[in-house]
Amino acid sequence: MVLLGLGMVLIFVATIAQVEIGIRESQLRYFRSWIAWLEVGPGTLRVSLPLPGGLLLASALLVNLLAAHLTRFKLQWKKVGIFLIHAGVLILLLGELFTALLGWEAQIRLDEGETLNYSTHPWEVELVIIDSSAPGENSVTAIPQSRLRAGAVFPLDGFKVRIERFLPNSEIVPAATAGPEFEAPSATEGSGVAFAVREVPEETAPDRRNLCSAFVKIIPEHGSAPGRWLLSNAISGMQEFKIGDALLTMAIRQRRFYHPFSITLLDFSHDRYLGTEIPKNFSSRIRIVNADRGEDRETLIYMNHPLRYGGLTFYQSGFDNDDTTSIIQVVRNPVWTLPYIACAMVALGLLWVFSQHIVKAIGRRRAEHAS
Repeated sequence: MVLLGLGMVLIFVATIAQVEIGIRESQLRYFRSWIAWLEVGPGTLRVSLPLPGGLLLASALLVNLLAAHLTRFKLQWKKVGIFLIHAGVLILLLGELFTALLGWEAQIRLDEGETLNYSTHPWEVELVIIDSSAPGENSVTAIPQSRLRAGAVFPLDGFKVRIERFLPNSEIVPAATAGPEFEAPSATEGSGVAFAVREVPEETAPDRRNLCSAFVKIIPEHGSAPGRWLLSNAISGMQEFKIGDALLTMAIRQRRFYHPFSITLLDFSHDRYLGTEIPKNFSSRIRIVNADRGEDRETLIYMNHPLRYGGLTFYQSGFDNDDTTSIIQVVRNPVWTLPYIACAMVALGLLWVFSQHIVKAIGRRRAEHAS
């Protein structure tokens, strides 16, 4: 009961915190952490108080229920309902744990007629170095955002990439229009020399993304570093550099998840109620080509009717560019059925417990009438 009470407090605090830090950050800070820090107090007098996070509470509940069944409960028919209820709660807790460990979300932005074989993470970026020297193929090295920090060095074939500075969120403007609050341009190579940058707080709104930036140096195995590049997902296109006779490119872009199939947007429809601008339906007619399966077919994704394919679920999420671009949400959750199983078990357990009480009440009433 103490753990359940603390869970209610945590849910209340996290719900209030969503106003300032957004749903995603609130989920990470309070439910997917061992210790959650609650800031209280006015202005500069704010202090941080520790609260048990979602991972700690779920682990403690798991141990508590298992210990209770091992020490106090005996397997009897009249206790089946209690076992079902507790088993359902355990499966629900494990389902959230596996979702946090194994699940991810991404997006596919498709213009009509465009074909892609990958989806992109809406919040995380990666630094990519691409070697196109081999005919007909690209060798891509991707460094995830979690490893991008000042001083990090990544040895590659014939050179090293050194992160001089990493900004999780930044504002980038042309150097000619930059105010005094921006840093003086310090990139000496690539298209970043034309921009000034400053660090800003990270975004918390679910419909906005961080503009990550990094100052990097390319250090050849033989010779000195030729210069300093400014890379950012706010700067379009790839930036070139040479190692010996080889010409390579690099950039910071949204993290990609490659798939063994390709998706082509054939048509996007934005239906409205007659005579109004009120949305009625969004739908994307797509073509899926999977060479491994010999599959080439068309299907429709629309509101409340997702596509499940290849262990992924594709939802119609939004649109852009005057209804010519479709935004499809891609969700991977291999344990998506566990919450349904858990709720069904809890419902059956409650039904069993209540039916036992009803049977006992009917038996007592009959005994009273017989006497």
